[in-house]
Amino acid sequence: MVERDKAGKTTGPVLTVAAQCHLSGIPTSFLTALQNRLTIDNPKYHAAKKYGRWVGKNFAQKLYFYTLDETGIYFPRGFAAQAVALCKTYMGRGPKIEDKRRRLPDVGFSFQGKLRAYQKEAVADVLRKHFGVLVAGTGSGKTIMALEVIAQTLVLVHSRELMYQWEERVRQFLGIQAGLVGDSKFTIEPLSIAIVNTARKKLDELIPCFGHLVVDECHRVPATLFTEVVKRFDSYFMLGLSATAYRREDGLTRLIYLFMGERSHQVNPQKLAESGAVLKPEFIQKPTVFKYVFRGNYQTLMNSLTKNDARNLQIADDINAEARKTEGTILVVSDRVAHCEKLAKLLAEKGLQASVLTGRQPAQSRSAIVESLHRGEVKVLVSTLQLVGEGFDVAGLTTLFLTTPIKFTGRLRQVIGRILRPAAGKQAKVIDYVDEQVGVLRNSARIRRRAYEQDNNGA
Repeated sequence: MVERDKAGKTTGPVLTVAAQCHLSGIPTSFLTALQNRLTIDNPKYHAAKKYGRWVGKNFAQKLYFYTLDETGIYFPRGFAAQAVALCKTYMGRGPKIEDKRRRLPDVGFSFQGKLRAYQKEAVADVLRKHFGVLVAGTGSGKTIMALEVIAQTLVLVHSRELMYQWEERVRQFLGIQAGLVGDSKFTIEPLSIAIVNTARKKLDELIPCFGHLVVDECHRVPATLFTEVVKRFDSYFMLGLSATAYRREDGLTRLIYLFMGERSHQVNPQKLAESGAVLKPEFIQKPTVFKYVFRGNYQTLMNSLTKNDARNLQIADDINAEARKTEGTILVVSDRVAHCEKLAKLLAEKGLQASVLTGRQPAQSRSAIVESLHRGEVKVLVSTLQLVGEGFDVAGLTTLFLTTPIKFTGRLRQVIGRILRPAAGKQAKVIDYVDEQVGVLRNSARIRRRAYEQDNNGA
């Protein structure tokens, strides 16, 4: 119960939990401390200053994740546990809790799968908290673990491919038809999957229907679109899923946990491999003869690297040789469309036809290529990194060629995960090109090597 005086007013700290949290009845010193914790430096502002770009009114120096009213402070509910801990520090007591989250009747789903030991451990930790983040690598079965803990649930995804993947997993493991919101569909069932763009337009209809919100690929939450949707839900339970719950590219990792809650569990990559859920790949780093005098402009460096004839011929020769001796499909990735097209042309000149998957193609053409992949009709797929990232799930990929440097280890792990699905007699292999004569690229390769070793050794 909340303490009240004779006039009916609350006394002492009170934390109200709904779509957001509201904390009242606190002294000024504690309020100031909360404001400081809920204010972060804007990475875009500081990056612009660092590189001498004009700032003007484009970027605020600080980002604020609270609002004040007459009685206290509002903040994202993922910060609730920290707020309670701070309350005990500043006031010597925890706040009284007024729980106004939406709790709906339980639904009798029957889970029809069998969890591995590491999945049972993860599910147990997730169930101990009402909201939080599950971090588990590609191939760990994040979807399956989420299906084990769901109630009356809306699953939020960012693409139509992920929506239909979830629909298939729901049918496989729960034996029911999920509701679909997106891709010109709007059907609500006790378990529904929604594309975030559509969900934002239908929030008034969706929010009353669900007591549990699952956010797939929750490292996207700091993006404005996801933030606008997530902060509106007052669901009793909230779970974030991600293989890479950090954002090196924009420095906004804190926001994942600010909106979703603290990390509930992280699956150990070593346990994942030992369980047989994913393969341990063989890593090969190959030196190139590429030379370049780096003067600080990384984009210019990448232009020169992807247009270098000797380097491209080396890669094409390696792919051709690997294709002649390897079963399954070879995945070749680059972060440049023109580079993908150049490599495919070089392979064709060697008599090896490759399918090319880039953003330049219409959606229908990309879908046709993916269908051919599923049928095992593609020997070599050359693709941009973006198109084989989140939601790309194709069996039969065995060997990965990394033809441009990947600086972000989260993205590196994500693309490697595409070739780790187990199959009889399969040995996953990653071939990574090291441009030893360019200092910044040599350092990038060293970081990748460290990531490879950590994942294979469970560090």
